[in-house]
Amino acid sequence: MTFAAALKAFLRQDPDIIMVGEIRDYETAEIAVKAALTGHLVLSTLHTNDAPSTITRLLNMGVEPFLVTASTNLVLAQRLVRKLCTCKRPVDVSRKALLAAGYTEKEVGTFQPQEAVGCRNCNNTGYKGRIALYEVMGFGDDLKEMVLQGASSAELKAESIRLGMATLRRSGLNKVIEGMTSIDEVLRVTAND
Repeated sequence: MTFAAALKAFLRQDPDIIMVGEIRDYETAEIAVKAALTGHLVLSTLHTNDAPSTITRLLNMGVEPFLVTASTNLVLAQRLVRKLCTCKRPVDVSRKALLAAGYTEKEVGTFQPQEAVGCRNCNNTGYKGRIALYEVMGFGDDLKEMVLQGASSAELKAESIRLGMATLRRSGLNKVIEGMTSIDEVLRVTAND
């Protein structure tokens, strides 16, 4: 019994929704795509650095571009960052550092960044728990056309941002504004963005 064989057996039961634990190879990707094309809602995971890279990963697995565009509606990327403990304290961060992190001129000065301190509750780490950063890429006609024309992951990302997608970094910066995590933590987790 292989993963692909089990997925084929599930399809014979005609489910409305299929959850594929992870797409790791061409055979699993092909079955998931075919299930999506026949009207099933397919939810799955795929290891990539960000949402636009998911499309490139599927293409690299051997899934044809027209199948990727016909079967994909939305891609969500997520990363976990450590959440500041209640022992956090305000920290002064230079305007230059805030701009370098990704804040806009309008945002600088409108919030007070917090830093990790450490106490008994958090075992002197300054962090307790985790929160998720999300990057949601709606896969509309503009992006589908770009995939069919052979656009790179970077081009897909730029267009997605133009269309309103908030990157993982931007999601993290918003969490800093809300006082939920520190700038250092966001920069550590989104260093590749």
